[in-house]
Amino acid sequence: MAAIPGPPPSMQDVWQQVHTLYSAQSNAERTAADEWLQKHQASAAAWTSLDLLLRAEGLPEEGYFFAANSLRSKIRRNDVMQLEEGAREQLRASLMEHIFKFRHGPMVVRKQLCLAFSEYAGKFNGGKADIVQDVCTSLSQSPETVPVLLEILLLLGEEADHCQEKFQGLPPDESHPLLISAWAAALG
Repeated sequence: MAAIPGPPPSMQDVWQQVHTLYSAQSNAERTAADEWLQKHQASAAAWTSLDLLLRAEGLPEEGYFFAANSLRSKIRRNDVMQLEEGAREQLRASLMEHIFKFRHGPMVVRKQLCLAFSEYAGKFNGGKADIVQDVCTSLSQSPETVPVLLEILLLLGEEADHCQEKFQGLPPDESHPLLISAWAAALG
């Protein structure tokens, strides 16, 4: 996919394309918006605009869903390698902030953010800090965040199982670090 020419689009530009995708009457307009958004999603500039969309107040649910789903897709495709190491740590913190913001819903947005976080953890657990322990510590502080914590732990377990498939046949002490952390958090 070719890059979008010119300076990176603003959050408003991205939101306008999302709005067109979800609400345009014309198939041609929706197709054009979809193509534009796909190009943007593949770009490094998308990290910033998606974060800004999730931080914005008062957007319709589809705007937040688009941003959360796009973040998840970028992490799954390993687009995180577009980011420097420090920016990857900022992404982790931003994901946690967004999960906290959407802890009461919309649930489809929260689910995408939790999935994005679990996929991020599957790629980067075992680095400087234990992601599973950090999420347990931060989300177990309040009764209102415990349901989110349980959802993340469930998804982390599923992600660990997925990662473990890649490590089939390895001795237990060489298992994927996320699996070890998820077991420790669940049993701890």
